[in-house]
Amino acid sequence: MDFIQNLNLGTTAQISLILAVVFCLTQAVKQTGIENRWMPWLSMVIGIVAGLVSALIISDANYLSSGVLGLLIGGFTSGLFDGFKGFSGKDEK
Repeated sequence: MDFIQNLNLGTTAQISLILAVVFCLTQAVKQTGIENRWMPWLSMVIGIVAGLVSALIISDANYLSSGVLGLLIGGFTSGLFDGFKGFSGKDEK
């Protein structure tokens, strides 16, 4: 989280809120049976939406930085590496 805070894309409260929303929604979607290879990408999309919604809530005019913040949090939450590993064709089960 220090990396994201150093980029100065949002406040600590905004980062924490987006992190909680992304984590909870991603865990809920996992229960639906979606293939694991799609989860990191879905988490990043959820992060972008959560970032944009948080910008609307706090009346922040910089939607781009909030969207990037959500993308980064979604990527870090799910493990961006898993997204690339899922498409490599080598599924370890």
